[in-house]
Amino acid sequence: MGLEVAHFGQSRSTEPVVIATSTVNALAITPYQTWAFRRAEITGFVSSPFRLPSGNALTFARVRQLDPRSIGADRLVALTQRALEPLGGLIARVPTQARLGVVLCLAERCDADEHGRRARRRLESTVLGPLIERGYQVMGRTIAKGHASFGYAAREVGAMLESGQMDLALVLGVDSYYDPFVLEALFQEERVLDSDWRESFVPGEAASAIVLARADVARDLGVKPTATLDSVATNEEVATVDNDVGLLALGLSRAAVAVVKRLRREKRTLDWWISDATGEPFRVQELELAWPRAAHLAMTPEGRLDLFPSHFGDIGAATMPTGVAVAIEGLRRGDPFGRTCLATGSSDGGARGAVLLTALT
Repeated sequence: MGLEVAHFGQSRSTEPVVIATSTVNALAITPYQTWAFRRAEITGFVSSPFRLPSGNALTFARVRQLDPRSIGADRLVALTQRALEPLGGLIARVPTQARLGVVLCLAERCDADEHGRRARRRLESTVLGPLIERGYQVMGRTIAKGHASFGYAAREVGAMLESGQMDLALVLGVDSYYDPFVLEALFQEERVLDSDWRESFVPGEAASAIVLARADVARDLGVKPTATLDSVATNEEVATVDNDVGLLALGLSRAAVAVVKRLRREKRTLDWWISDATGEPFRVQELELAWPRAAHLAMTPEGRLDLFPSHFGDIGAATMPTGVAVAIEGLRRGDPFGRTCLATGSSDGGARGAVLLTALT
């Protein structure tokens, strides 16, 4: 698939709105704590029980409230349950006749092998099971496109919300490298940070949930929206970390430019860009190419670029929804100053996502 773009609320004020967020990660267990601790320049990096081939302890950005013996699917389920718990009161107020959408944003490995597919089935049961038992007719969807998954999810549910096909959507991104099977594959590729693998990433883990709804549904629930979902673009990059195709960064560039052009047309600025780029040369080069192509269209010298892995480690499919949750907290509190945020994600397999939102006061 090539570039796909969706702009919401252009002809009338029908853009989907964010009515709740939740997150658990190596820094904190709420969006507000996450924003505040990150603002204080705290990082989540600690030593882990895992050993690298060199014998060094693996540095990990892990959720220390979880049992260190919990791995793989059990870990993903525990993260998911913690992220969903704060939303229980809101979901309970949603009428069972409402058209409810649920999208799980997962790592690409959840489609690639049986180990990942087992985790996927566990997560689907964890999230969808209780809702179905309570009588909801759930439109369920799983998108396993890694870091870019939330972009694809936001484009799909945004269109369904705006058209009236859906009333409310729960989009949850969860990922964790705290799994011996996953780490072993990364060790073989020399992908994780070690004394001899310096241009690599620190693995992390997180779960973040974003609740989107139509504005009229938010009013009926008595909830004040915190942001609007303005535009979403998804694309594919032919160059990946696993092939030798020359990187032009057209996949991310075209997605980012497509949504930022809207700001330029509306004479608005892009105030915050949240990227999932790590210190890996491939990621750095992609951002160096994509950043100026989109930023010059709408960013001012006061605009801000942040790389989330520098505080959370690489949190994969949870990166973009975590970025959205943190962006809403920060923009509504004036740090950074502004109202708009672009969250971007680049998966190992080539999927690229860009989501533009506007925080509401």
